[in-house]
Parts: sequence; C-alpha cells; structure tokens
Amino acid sequence: MNRQSRPIMLLKPALAGVLALLAAGCGGTTADPVPQASTAAAAPTAPSPAAATPCDAGQTVVFSCATGAESAIALCGSPDHARLTYHESGSAAAPDWPADDTPAATAFRAGTLMFSGGGGAFLRFDRDGQAHTVYTGIGRGWEKAGLVVQDGERTVRELTCDGEVVSQIGPELFEQAAIPADPAGFVIP
Repeated sequence: MNRQSRPIMLLKPALAGVLALLAAGCGGTTADPVPQASTAAAAPTAPSPAAATPCDAGQTVVFSCATGAESAIALCGSPDHARLTYHESGSAAAPDWPADDTPAATAFRAGTLMFSGGGGAFLRFDRDGQAHTVYTGIGRGWEKAGLVVQDGERTVRELTCDGEVVSQIGPELFEQAAIPADPAGFVIP
C-alpha cells in the first residue's frame, strides 16, 4: 500500500457510516467493503504524533492526527463515548476541553457532509466564544481533515492534518453518544 492511500484506509470506517445512511435513504447499496491492508513487512518507522496519542489509558481515540512536526490534535472518548475530550499538543496548545465531565451530548454538535465520490463528518464545540470544528472528508481526488476555529463568520485559526489520520467521526459515533445535529452545517476549507 502506498503512503498516499493510507489515510483513506483509516477514514473509510467513519465514512462507511455516512455512505450506509445515504444508501438507506436513497434505496441504494453501500460502497464495497474496506480492502484489507497488506500483510507484507514494512520497514519500521518512527511513530507519528497521531500514533502517539494523548488519550489516557482506558480512553478511545475518536480522532487523531499530526498538524506539524511537533503538534497534533485529538478527540479522546470514554469507552461508551458518553464523554469526549479535545486535546491539542504543540507550541500553541490550549488546555484540554472540556475540563470537567460534561457529557458529549451537551458539549458537542455534529453533522455529516456529502461530496461527489465520498463524504465527510464534523464535530463542533464552543470554547471561549469561538466555534471549534474537527472535521474529516473525502471526495474525488482529495481528502482533508483538521480543525477550524471561527469567531462568528471569521476564521481565526486553521490546523490541517498532515499524514496519517485516525477517525471514528461519523453517524455511528453521533448516535451512540447522542450528539445533536448542528443546524449551522460546515464547509471544509
């Protein structure tokens, strides 16, 4: 498997839920199953910041990616996904959010996105008067993931995932955690 196809393989499980919902609503069928990774031995590589997740023992990695050589973003969840915590590492990192045991259903809003040849999903939370949106998406010939911070309509910060992305963001997570839909929607930058 080439390096370029690897992020797609990791995003497909989250997007499979989006495609299943679309197929159910349109009377169609879902996409082919995710192909299995090759079992050929590869040369060992240093773990990426996404692989060295900041999630504590007992937490599930809901989303994780490197956003630079020394920075990463992650969403860590309780095993039942009733609680989610946003974590950021690097020079401009802020403290984890939420700092208390606020349920994911109260702290986050969610949505799915449709694109030609793919789809996407996002989780949004409000912090310090700004909307923070963690997103993933795949379309024909492109894939994107990252974080956008907005103050009203103005984007004040944007972090783009670099390399490997681990994501469970999608309808199955939203349903399991009872995360409400975000009526504002989202446009991937």
